[in-house]
Amino acid sequence: MRTSERLRLLKEWVQKELCDGRSMKAPGVKMAIGDIRRQEPKCYIGWTPRRPDGTVGSETDPLSVAPGILIMPNPSKAKFMEEKRFDRYNDVHRPKELGQTLAVSILFSVYEPGTRLLGFMDSMKDGAMDMSLITEGTEEGVLTLFNWMDDCMEKLLGQKFIPHTDLFVNEESLYYALYTDQSYVVDRRPLFYGFVNVEFGCYTEESANPDIEKHLI
Repeated sequence: MRTSERLRLLKEWVQKELCDGRSMKAPGVKMAIGDIRRQEPKCYIGWTPRRPDGTVGSETDPLSVAPGILIMPNPSKAKFMEEKRFDRYNDVHRPKELGQTLAVSILFSVYEPGTRLLGFMDSMKDGAMDMSLITEGTEEGVLTLFNWMDDCMEKLLGQKFIPHTDLFVNEESLYYALYTDQSYVVDRRPLFYGFVNVEFGCYTEESANPDIEKHLI
């Protein structure tokens, strides 16, 4: 199976299992402090678009794709040979299992501008926005992020493979964290970033090399 096909089907799985049916906070159309809406998150491969799909000439803003999930491929092994301790210590020689790996970072972005307290929307209608009715220093953003990441890990560990692919989960490779830079947590509120890293084992068909066979005849 080609890497592009694996990534496409992994994206479909992430979209179905972690995005479809969810209603999450998103910036309003005007990108104003009081303009908040809810929308279903989307999943992307490699890079996120810098403007909403289907729009022409809109302003570039990373908020346009939050909430969302980004699947970023990491360095992977083109051929993986599993070591067998029993074989090594008992002088047993047999063909080893050959395969590839596909390692990915599943990056999550959550939009959380804080809590609007009772009466805030009424103050906007009056033309005098009462900023004291906004609680920005809440933990809601990071808790929403970790709940979303926990859902991802539970589904990966529970299903153990991605349907319609040759990808199976290497459970020992699974780990998660807030997004960090130089060991410091990146704080870019109202956006909260985190990631789940996982390595998948893949099947690689091994066949005889015809050029080598010519020399053996």
